[in-house]
Amino acid sequence: MGMKKFGGARLILFFVILTFVLTLVVIYTWEGLLMKPLYSYVESLYPGPENSDYRWRVAQRIEHFFISSTVDAIVVTALLLLVRRQQRELRESEERYRAVFEQAGDGIGVVRATNHLVVEVNKKFGDILGYQPNDLQGKHICELLESGGAESGSGTLSELMLCGPRNRGGRAPAPFPAEAEITVNSAAGSLLPLSASCSTLTTGKETFLILIIRDLTERRRLERQQDQMRAQLFQTSKLASLGELSAGVAHEINNPLSAVINFAQLLKDDGDARGETNQMMVNGIIDEGRRIAAIVTNLLTFARQDSYAASEQVEIGRVIADAMSLFGHQLKRDGISAVIDIDGGVGPILASASRLRQVIVNLISNARHALRADPRQSKILRITVRQVESQGRRHVHIEFFDNGVGIPEENIDKVFDPFFTTRRNSGGTGLGLSLSFAIIHDYGGRITVESEPGGFTRFIVELPAKAAEEAPYAEGSVGGRRA
Repeated sequence: MGMKKFGGARLILFFVILTFVLTLVVIYTWEGLLMKPLYSYVESLYPGPENSDYRWRVAQRIEHFFISSTVDAIVVTALLLLVRRQQRELRESEERYRAVFEQAGDGIGVVRATNHLVVEVNKKFGDILGYQPNDLQGKHICELLESGGAESGSGTLSELMLCGPRNRGGRAPAPFPAEAEITVNSAAGSLLPLSASCSTLTTGKETFLILIIRDLTERRRLERQQDQMRAQLFQTSKLASLGELSAGVAHEINNPLSAVINFAQLLKDDGDARGETNQMMVNGIIDEGRRIAAIVTNLLTFARQDSYAASEQVEIGRVIADAMSLFGHQLKRDGISAVIDIDGGVGPILASASRLRQVIVNLISNARHALRADPRQSKILRITVRQVESQGRRHVHIEFFDNGVGIPEENIDKVFDPFFTTRRNSGGTGLGLSLSFAIIHDYGGRITVESEPGGFTRFIVELPAKAAEEAPYAEGSVGGRRA
């Protein structure tokens, strides 16, 4: 403010000096060039001594008028040129800042501090919220950015700006220069995560709030992807460590286990020497021993790292058909309707058919158990195969959907953990999904799960597709088949 006053005083001083100098120049010019010709002309108009006073008054008036009008004209012209230049600079500055305001990458809103009504917003502000900028003028900012649920560690916009009912009577504004994360309702009614910051701007006697908002939707999506990648890396590391441990443990168990089963078989063959109860106990030893042997076999498979040794071009439709042939009778007996939908444009996969069949069998088996546990009459198992573009590469997208009992929320993050199972009493080992995860990861793919307890479970497998020279085996053979 002091600088403005100083600049104004200098401008006034400039024009005072200019006026003084111009006056001297004009007087000098008048006396040197114009005064004698003018006086001679007046004397010719009013001759004689009786008109001498009148001639003097006329000459004085002409002299005063000429000097004052000439000085005024020059000063006013200079002043107009200065004003025009300042107007041009002001217009260019306004256009420059208007362009910055409208083309900013963040949403900018100007809010009147006394009543929190929107004065002006830029195009990005309207685009973020789903409105036209002109439609937002005059709206109350806290009603416009109605909270859809505060983020952790942040408040609603009403709390941050103190624009609740008590503040609409004129309480002081509450800027928050640091970014605060809030969630608001967009024009379409969806929840929209935003970061918001607010500062004050005083112009003359009025104060405004400058509200800057940024859409966090893309950032949240990237954060979720990063969390998923981190979880997959952790799962891979955990499986690799367990694989090394499993190999050693399995080999140590395998030899004495074989001896236990063989000795029990000898006792069974010599059944005449014992009663029925003892014979049942021997049979139990053999059955449980074989179950342990199956677990040991799975552990050895889990520890084996020969993923790419037998890779070949695999038609996923044929592998699914082979896996489904193992469950046809069981699915019909359990009242499960199986639908297989394979798109005709799906290319082959570079993998081992037997290992992929193991994954598919595990997922179908899990879906069957989930559907058997559901008392509903309509039981559906749907396998859908599509080819999709992801990050510039073609992938085969395989979806296993069932409308069974679903997975409880507290277990959803554990399903790929080794030895985690909810069917321990019915023969579950907890290695099926762990093996599936490791196999899919070995072939450069990923496997994820979505579930709603009591509603559905969806396992999604994505594997890199290999370009096929011929039309792939598709729904002509298995598409749309019901078991």
